[in-house]
Amino acid sequence: MRKSNLSFLIMKKDTTYKRGGREESEAMKTKTAKVLPKTPSEIQNGGVYAQSVRCGKANCKCARGETHTAFYFFTRRNGKLVKFYVRKSEVDSFSGMISLASVERTQRRQSARSSVALLKRLRESSREYEQMTKLYKEHYNNEQS
Repeated sequence: MRKSNLSFLIMKKDTTYKRGGREESEAMKTKTAKVLPKTPSEIQNGGVYAQSVRCGKANCKCARGETHTAFYFFTRRNGKLVKFYVRKSEVDSFSGMISLASVERTQRRQSARSSVALLKRLRESSREYEQMTKLYKEHYNNEQS
């Protein structure tokens, strides 16, 4: 009979904190902290959208058919569509950050296009210079002989 050795697993005690009258675990706190991007440069694509949701509580209005409105940030990661919950208090600031990220992406694209155009002009100028130098050398060598 083979005995498994689980001594390599280290379990950390789950710490809970009081937040707004409810307990929030350390794991949940770090999970939500890692979910949403903090700066516009971290947002590759996506947007905030409102969805109608049901909370599942028995005595809630959504049990009678009325739904709640929740806000989610939709984006693609590794080719898959993913969504993250956005608190109502953070919707305006997060939407502003998304629009700022969109402006930054547009500026990067325009900068890349202008860089490509400048490189193209530089190559053309370099070819013209080489041709002129070659013609000048040929003309100068013909006059010398």
